[in-house]
Amino acid sequence: MKQLFLIGLTLFIGIAQIIAQTKQISGKVTSAEDGSPVPGVSVSVKGTTTGTITNSDGIFFLTVPENQVLTFSFVGMKKVEVPVTESDTYNVVMYSDIIGVDEVMVVAYGTAKKESFTGSAEVIN
Repeated sequence: MKQLFLIGLTLFIGIAQIIAQTKQISGKVTSAEDGSPVPGVSVSVKGTTTGTITNSDGIFFLTVPENQVLTFSFVGMKKVEVPVTESDTYNVVMYSDIIGVDEVMVVAYGTAKKESFTGSAEVIN
């Protein structure tokens, strides 16, 4: 009986520590060019499947474990990584990622960089 009590107590303490180590955070993602909010930015905890997307005002809400790294990514903008600290609010500025037009190919199922494309391609004017 004593062993069963100790196992239950250990399990309870372990679960309490896991729950206590997460926190609710929020923030706003804006563009560096004009300061406007960026909707549809993918906000995720690096190395996990936990994440969300910013709303039409560039605002996000997420429950994250402490001491992790947030990754912000959006097509056409440079990826930003921010460490989770004691703060509950994270305002992130994203910069445009300019690439040359000759580096991207449009294919039937999306786009591909020239160096990663395999197969045949034709230039259409």
